Amino acid sequence: MTLEQAYLIAQILASVAVVISLIFVGLQLRHNSEQMRIAASAGYYEIYRDHMSGAMNEEWTTLFIKGFKEFESLTLVQRTRLFANYAVVTRGYQVLHYQASKKVFDDELWENTQNHLADLLLSQAYLHFWTTRKHHFNPSFQAFVDDLIANRPKHDLFKAETPKAEVPAI
Repeated sequence: MTLEQAYLIAQILASVAVVISLIFVGLQLRHNSEQMRIAASAGYYEIYRDHMSGAMNEEWTTLFIKGFKEFESLTLVQRTRLFANYAVVTRGYQVLHYQASKKVFDDELWENTQNHLADLLLSQAYLHFWTTRKHHFNPSFQAFVDDLIANRPKHDLFKAETPKAEVPAI
């Protein structure tokens, strides 16, 4: 074997090693992206859990429901409590909005997230919060929330209907 042949074999082996290492790096990037999506999903759950945890307290639930239709009757302390909660929850939604825009957050979960936020936007208290505090959030998130307010269908979240019993055919 000549020196030139040994050099060519070494070059071929080096090229193969580079290709194998690039494949490995690609697999690592794919795995890392999946882990980021999982972490974003966990973040979604934490925001949702924090938002819903107040429902375990009757006083908080009463205040939350009152904020939907009787904002003007809320005291300053009640408004402050609601607005503090909305600030924390909305900051979480802003993070998820950013993650969705960067394709880190799963599209299906993002749709669910938009539905939860759109439901919150039905509250008179939340609309007052948003009107007075939206400047605390980045412009793309402001536009997103304003679009939800303008274009999502409105419905009554607290209207419970008793399911009709099906009458068996005879």
